[in-house]
Amino acid sequence: MDGTVGIRTAGEADFDALTDLWERSARSSHAFMDDEVFGWQRPRVRDLLLPSMDVWVAESGGEMLGFVGAREDVVELLYVAPEAQGRGLGPTLLSYVDGGAGAHSVEVYADNAVGVAFYTGQGFAEQHRYSVTVGGGTFEVMRLTRAAA
Repeated sequence: MDGTVGIRTAGEADFDALTDLWERSARSSHAFMDDEVFGWQRPRVRDLLLPSMDVWVAESGGEMLGFVGAREDVVELLYVAPEAQGRGLGPTLLSYVDGGAGAHSVEVYADNAVGVAFYTGQGFAEQHRYSVTVGGGTFEVMRLTRAAA
């Protein structure tokens, strides 16, 4: 990695690599999920979620470091490779959502302490929670919002 990070729009040709990055990052922060859940989620991320969103990729020297996926101004996927975390990529990726206006809402698993701390540190506040069933497990999801930039 040469140190220069670029952000670009993702395309379908990126979906396999993005799914790999999603799994590596999610496994580092989603200890509350087991292999069965990851096995169930993986094809859904690749074939359903990524194609239905606007996705931006952070990369350096051809290496994908992270990505954000959103529908309108709601972030549903924000993952940074474990080795690239702590470098400011998360806030940078958030700034690309909603035409550069930034994300107004995010969804994060309530048990994802790393994600919840990141989003609250970015000025998001909890609005409500709901439960989802994913691969045989039931998980609580938090919807957090912040004022428009």
